[in-house]
Amino acid sequence: MRSESRPPLILIALAALVAAVAFQASGPSAAEAIDVDPVIWQLSNDYPETLPGDITLPISTIYIKTHDAADWMSTYDDHPAAVSGPEAIQDLIDIYGAQGIAVAAWFVPKGTDYDAQLQLAIQVIDSGVVALYADLEPFPGFCFLECKELAENFWKPLREQRPDAHLGVIYDPRPWWWEQSATAEWFSVADSALPMCYWESYTGQTPWGDPAGCVVQAYADLSVLAPDRDLAYLPMLQGNATASRFEEALDAAAGVGSDRVSVWRRGVVDTEVWELIDDYSEPSYTNCRPTLADGCLFEEMATGSAWLMQAGGRFYVGDFGLLPALGLTQDDVQLVDDAFLAAVPIGPPDGTLVTDEAGLDVYVVYDGTRFRMSEGDYAALGLDPETVATIPLGLLDQVPLTPPDFALLSEVSSAEEYLVLSGTLIPLDDGVFAALEALGLTSGVLNAVPDGALGDIPVAEISRGDADCSGAVETLDVLQVLQLSSGLPSGAICHQSADVNCDGLPASLDALLILVFIAAGESPVLPGGCEPIGSLSLLE
Repeated sequence: MRSESRPPLILIALAALVAAVAFQASGPSAAEAIDVDPVIWQLSNDYPETLPGDITLPISTIYIKTHDAADWMSTYDDHPAAVSGPEAIQDLIDIYGAQGIAVAAWFVPKGTDYDAQLQLAIQVIDSGVVALYADLEPFPGFCFLECKELAENFWKPLREQRPDAHLGVIYDPRPWWWEQSATAEWFSVADSALPMCYWESYTGQTPWGDPAGCVVQAYADLSVLAPDRDLAYLPMLQGNATASRFEEALDAAAGVGSDRVSVWRRGVVDTEVWELIDDYSEPSYTNCRPTLADGCLFEEMATGSAWLMQAGGRFYVGDFGLLPALGLTQDDVQLVDDAFLAAVPIGPPDGTLVTDEAGLDVYVVYDGTRFRMSEGDYAALGLDPETVATIPLGLLDQVPLTPPDFALLSEVSSAEEYLVLSGTLIPLDDGVFAALEALGLTSGVLNAVPDGALGDIPVAEISRGDADCSGAVETLDVLQVLQLSSGLPSGAICHQSADVNCDGLPASLDALLILVFIAAGESPVLPGGCEPIGSLSLLE
């Protein structure tokens, strides 16, 4: 039960807070597409007279600092409503609740008085706050050198004692502070991640000095810091920023799926930024990251290159002047981390039917290569001609007509199967598969392509003795022939050329003859009918 003996000064101050805002309707603006939660450091500093009251601002949740280590915030804030214990927190919950605003708490863990900090945190949670956030910073005045010990002796026991509480971590996202902060240890029992994206403070530190770059990279790094936890992502944005840069950060947060962010701190946010927040609507690309839908535009963080999604793959866009033809502008370009983009295939996936805007030819894509289709190929390949995707802006030219090395292909009506290497076809047999396995290249899938599609690709002509198909007879071929002769794994893809003396099997004598050829610069005399070492012959 709450005490009935509150100091009159505090009651008067709390009443004044209510009176300042009670005449307005409550709740965030209907135009708001993402919640922005302001952080309160000190009530005496974060309610300047130059800013309107909370009820006039688009606020649905506010973060109140409740304590520092084992000290209530009233030790550091002379405002009469500063938190001095659980009852003060409950009073603030009532005050803000009357305005339709929820209260979350945050604090600074530090020092080694683990038990006292644990009890204080439990009291805060039990007072009814919607969440408790730890401000994790590896600097003097914060957890500094005790971050790891605090995670083990305070944070994890707090989770054990309050398993249903929503716990979050406010942290410096720059990777050189992760170890000293023990960030991963704190995340191991947390529910939400609140990276401090203070781009003005990180000026000159790529990508952290960029509003969108910080938000996107910090999100990507959660796969390293908390790979086994599904954390809510609530980036803490810099409040003393221009509206345009703040909007960049908001767009980036919406783009990675955040439905709320926080802002440090209420007392420094300019009226222009509040107006932006009130009128904000999410960018066009909000659903691009999870869907990879056609028309989505991604910007690669490392290079600034732009990529357009079409037919399940990405295509390089070198000229932004092409975008208006698709009804797009640079505002539709979403900055993404390099790891995310690397996982998106370049060009359409296997089995995709594509054409260009002229529509004269239809191709099927396999192994990143397009093969021209004819009328009879659809049924033979089990493809639906109604599913042809149009690739705009001449981007179809980015899908090559020549298969890449190590593609495995056969024409749909033929029993012949080939490995592609250096623009030529090598007939597949057990020896080739064994060589691919030795090279760690066994993950390829044999794809059937339209009849006649391989007609323009020549069967390989290989120098006799060139066991690895490198284009030259050299010492490595000697080693590979010896491996073949002894039954050891070998990368001799062109194993047929290893039998230089034509006795039917690669043997140590073949290796010796190749070594003689290398030393002498010409082929030794071979049995009748055997072509000289180094001469070209078709693989069969």
